Amino acid sequence: MAGSIVSGAIFGDNLAPISDTTIASASTQQFQDGRPADIGGVVTSRLRYFAVAGLITIVIFGILGGIGGTFQGGAIDAAANPVSLIMLIPVAVMLAVSTKTRNIYAGILVGLGLGTAVGLAAGLFTFDAVFANDAANNAAVGFLIDGVNNILPTCALVISVFGIMGVLNDAGMLNLIADKILNSKMAQTDTGAELVCMAGISVTTILLGSVTSASILTFGPILNKIGSAKNIHPYRRANLLDGTANSLPSIVPFLSVFVFIGAALTGLSPVVVAGGTIYGFVLFAVFLVSVLTGWGRKQEK
Repeated sequence: MAGSIVSGAIFGDNLAPISDTTIASASTQQFQDGRPADIGGVVTSRLRYFAVAGLITIVIFGILGGIGGTFQGGAIDAAANPVSLIMLIPVAVMLAVSTKTRNIYAGILVGLGLGTAVGLAAGLFTFDAVFANDAANNAAVGFLIDGVNNILPTCALVISVFGIMGVLNDAGMLNLIADKILNSKMAQTDTGAELVCMAGISVTTILLGSVTSASILTFGPILNKIGSAKNIHPYRRANLLDGTANSLPSIVPFLSVFVFIGAALTGLSPVVVAGGTIYGFVLFAVFLVSVLTGWGRKQEK
């Protein structure tokens, strides 16, 4: 169960147009004219990979899900309110706006505003839950404040990564790494270049504790230069970057933040949680087969 939950989280992270990894992978891959890959095109082109991996994962979970016995849990919480399902409407609208306009910020703004209005109108929460003044502690509270506070560490991480990348770029290190890969015997073919890039993405993700957004931002410029030299389409490069980072490297026991969270919530061993995250194994296999066979690879015209 823990593995299926983590698998579902990674699957959603792969496909969501408003995901940090989707945005990072698209923005780091550029067309020959310097334009970054658009999020809508990247998401549309990656459906084939993640649909195949998702279906295979569902079949495996269906076959292996009952092995080892089952556990009969308690009753559903009496406080569960089916009216809360109405909050799926703002989510659907947010995804539709993001996909239609290809503007992530417009989608989030619409989703946040509509979600707040729907929640208040349905009586799921009061305005104090949105924003209020805690006079006793002299502090502002509410989910708007919590949202800002929770995103600040991610902002600090991204700023730090870009700072590191700036130093490496100005020092010529990124160009040196890319040139070394391009001049290697392995990278003389498109298949070899993509295999080397898969290895590079995997190592970078593992070294950064499976924080996939940071690893994508770190290795993205290198993959962009290699892919541009091989005339591989930016969509393909973005998918390879996102897909590899979110596969096996993201579920390494004792290193992965995904596995740590799953283990902390369940009390299970990180090795057990990682072993149950079938989607990570299947997704890596799908991209490996895609690279070896050339499935989905196309050149930039």
